[in-house]
Amino acid sequence: MNFYDFFIFIVRFALANVIELYHVQQPEVATFSTETAHHFVYNLKSIRNVASKMITTEAFTTENLRSISEDNRNAFSNVKQILEEESFRRLLVILSKAYEHIDRGQRICLKSSTSYQKSCLSVICLKSDCNVVDHIISLISEVCVPADLVTLIDSALSDG
Repeated sequence: MNFYDFFIFIVRFALANVIELYHVQQPEVATFSTETAHHFVYNLKSIRNVASKMITTEAFTTENLRSISEDNRNAFSNVKQILEEESFRRLLVILSKAYEHIDRGQRICLKSSTSYQKSCLSVICLKSDCNVVDHIISLISEVCVPADLVTLIDSALSDG
């Protein structure tokens, strides 16, 4: 795995966490506990820390970015395209399910299992009636370098 592959992964993982955090912050759809919301924030802060260290990496200089193909550059830069990818949707579903299980384990009171997933989480949130995609695009439309990812995370964390 090279820096670009790693960057592609952390951009997607960050976007998935931004989506989950967005939904936690919507009172009408929030189904996760406050503790789980802290996991999303922690994930984003950790990704931000790694991305900020990557800013000075030679791989992301303008000269080196020009040398990679447009397809590879789009793989980590075009946020709307990333959000529409089937592989991203699978990542989002898996992340949602993982945190649903964590959240269930953290809850003291028992709730019906049907109370979960009432909200606009995971793949459902990428449908046209949900404004999470517009919300993310309003934060940043392209993530071309680690500094852009830091900006996206800072915006997402300050939004709440």
